[in-house]
Amino acid sequence: MKITGFLIMDSNGIEVPADAHGNNVAFCCRKCGHPMLAVARENQRDSDENYPATCKQCGVSYFLDVRPSAQKAYIHMLSNRA
Repeated sequence: MKITGFLIMDSNGIEVPADAHGNNVAFCCRKCGHPMLAVARENQRDSDENYPATCKQCGVSYFLDVRPSAQKAYIHMLSNRA
């Protein structure tokens, strides 16, 4: 799913600095600031809670929640994996 130009927000609805292009979004880990890349494709890493992206530096996991009709994507941190 293409998310270029989508508003990228955290789970609280606060806009986060990110670069969304094509079906990818680059952002920084909220815990340690390490760069991360997530992909908005069904059943791919980062696409839901079952396929999270994990920060290579601190181990915190994230997944994307894309809302196409609103042109928004939420980056959720999985607290049980931190």
